[in-house]
Amino acid sequence: MGNNMLIIDDSEDICFAISEFFIYKGWSVETANSVEKSLEILQNRKFDIILIDYNMPYINGAIGTKLIRTLDKEVSIIALTVEGKEVVAESFFEAGANDFAIKPIKMLDLFSRVNVHLNNKRPLKDEDSISKELPKGIDKNTLNIVLGCLNNKKEYIDVDEISNLTGVATKTVNRYMNYLLDEEKVILNNIYGKIGRPKKEYKLK
Repeated sequence: MGNNMLIIDDSEDICFAISEFFIYKGWSVETANSVEKSLEILQNRKFDIILIDYNMPYINGAIGTKLIRTLDKEVSIIALTVEGKEVVAESFFEAGANDFAIKPIKMLDLFSRVNVHLNNKRPLKDEDSISKELPKGIDKNTLNIVLGCLNNKKEYIDVDEISNLTGVATKTVNRYMNYLLDEEKVILNNIYGKIGRPKKEYKLK
């Protein structure tokens, strides 16, 4: 049985391009041109992945994500955002999104990111040592992806390398490393150069 994706975007061109790519890869894809339409669809169907744009008519994607979470707390939600829109990315994380992809969409990058979230829903042994009540913007599945990467690395590793290995966006990884630091689950190593900010590297305790 194939994987199921819901694309929520009011751009017909974007919906068509992503749909065709994933259908070619063997996915079942459904589209919605508004948050309201997507909620109707979600009343009757479960999906493995949801892609949602921010600039939607009437209800924006961040609010849409929050509404989707009232119907499905487990589905992986990847927000589609424009580079540099930090406030938008923040609002998506607060609403319950797992990750985000930057527009214009690069299909192979999106495919890799989708598969990362699809294939990493199994809990790791470290999960029990992390607080069960996760704060807003921290998702259990994405946390497991980051922890899995750290588990496989015995030496220090930086945010860019974690992002490259996992397919999770750099800004997302940075958020999760800050959370793990607060939880005292990782060790931070600052490497100071001649100029600029120190380079941060991490490893599990």
